[in-house]
Amino acid sequence: MYAFKSGTMVAAVLAGSMLAGSVLASPIISAQLTGPSFGVLNLGTALSAGFQSSSTIMNPGLDIASIAFSGGSSSGVPNTGSGLYAGNTANVATSPFPTGLPGNSLQNYLVAQANGGTVTVTYNSLQTSVDILWGTADYASGYNLVTGNGDQITGADILAAAGLPSSDSGKYNIAVEITGLTPFDSLTFSDTTSNSAFEFAVGEVPEPGTLALMSIGLAALGWMVQRRRQSNSAI
Repeated sequence: MYAFKSGTMVAAVLAGSMLAGSVLASPIISAQLTGPSFGVLNLGTALSAGFQSSSTIMNPGLDIASIAFSGGSSSGVPNTGSGLYAGNTANVATSPFPTGLPGNSLQNYLVAQANGGTVTVTYNSLQTSVDILWGTADYASGYNLVTGNGDQITGADILAAAGLPSSDSGKYNIAVEITGLTPFDSLTFSDTTSNSAFEFAVGEVPEPGTLALMSIGLAALGWMVQRRRQSNSAI
């Protein structure tokens, strides 16, 4: 069900992630087509489009311990397993940069290839939210899966959160913020189909100190607003 819609931003509350028939959590998904409001983990820029590497990436950013790749392939195209990619490669992968209709940026991004490929992002501490630049969100079952500690978000969930119909499957890159997840220390991105790929980039995890400063700043702002209201009332 939709909590609100404003322009190209929609927040959706899932009824609950299901595992063996049990409701585990009610994540809130905010999705927009106008570009991410969060910082994206910088994995470098390539000199040319295509497959770059499938080697495990260690300590790529704040609180992200590793990014590992496994399996997957694009039918009939060599060197197209899950891994780090850049730009667009026909029938293999499409860059999630920028949002909106697919672009040609050579900024590196992550791909879980078809036929069971996975990308596993492991964190140094428990998380309950994640930011994702979600490439060409697909509606069909088995496409674009994100799994963490029992919760599972699908491409269909993302399209719904963005207010897009199933007929727009595979057309748009969407900036996604998911909160209210069951605490997790790793996420698995996968695609179980035989002819697709899950292209994405993950958001940076804020430094704990940054979160603390933000909390202090918000508290101070609230105090200032309250004092101003009291002053105006006195006048």
